[in-house]
Amino acid sequence: MIKAIYRIPVGNALRLSLEPPAGAEYWRVLRRTSDSFAGPDDAGAVVVADQSDEAAIIDSDGLANGAAYFYRAYYWVSGAWVASGTNSGTPLSSYSAADIDPLVVLRDRLRLGLADAVARGVLQPHSGEIKVLTAPFASAKDASFPVVSVHLDHDAPSDRFLGELLCADADDGIGGSISGEGWHSQATLNVVGVSLNPDERIALRRAIKAIVIANLDVFESKNMWRVEFTQRDTESFQENNAALYITSGTFTCTFPSYVFDDGAAVSGVEFFMDVE
Repeated sequence: MIKAIYRIPVGNALRLSLEPPAGAEYWRVLRRTSDSFAGPDDAGAVVVADQSDEAAIIDSDGLANGAAYFYRAYYWVSGAWVASGTNSGTPLSSYSAADIDPLVVLRDRLRLGLADAVARGVLQPHSGEIKVLTAPFASAKDASFPVVSVHLDHDAPSDRFLGELLCADADDGIGGSISGEGWHSQATLNVVGVSLNPDERIALRRAIKAIVIANLDVFESKNMWRVEFTQRDTESFQENNAALYITSGTFTCTFPSYVFDDGAAVSGVEFFMDVE
């Protein structure tokens, strides 16, 4: 029999769960757009699997989201085909990225931390604020100093898992379950603070470092693990010999990159992660 058919959240694909009868050596699975199968050699059906011994089959060829498809399995038992009943499924694209963006988290925490440092007099910019940008400014004319920018250097898989199942199962909304699929990513973010004054740069560098350290618990609550932060100072001479005093930081962390079915009732997600 065909035990169940599940939609795969990415869409245009269905997963069939088969329960072969005793003695089945292999099987053929056919697909039609109506329940009108004419046997194992039905010329009007699409062959999804042939001479297969897999109990789980993914059909991802030629399926349209929102269209109903009918499936029948034919099992080769004792030299003859034994037909299963017909089961149907409708593919649908319903996935969404459910992970966090470390850049957004770090940018927001820096904005809050720098605003607090200005309010407490730790930093005293002439403009009364320190902007945190998500892209480096093009030139000295485009910025009010001091200024900080945060942008992504790279995001790459770090730890991989068998089957790419990253977190606990959740209800898929149709009586089955779906796991969060993905991997642990290693993110590297560049944090650049720029001042027109070398002494102000020192204060800015120290404030940025303190904000990162003070937010370690916040980062962990956002599933950002193994946080490290390094800094160095450089200078850049612009037009008219105006010097820009730069403190460059490199922020790294590991975080889960995963997707879930929009229809899933996701709560209390626990990720497979060893942070020792």
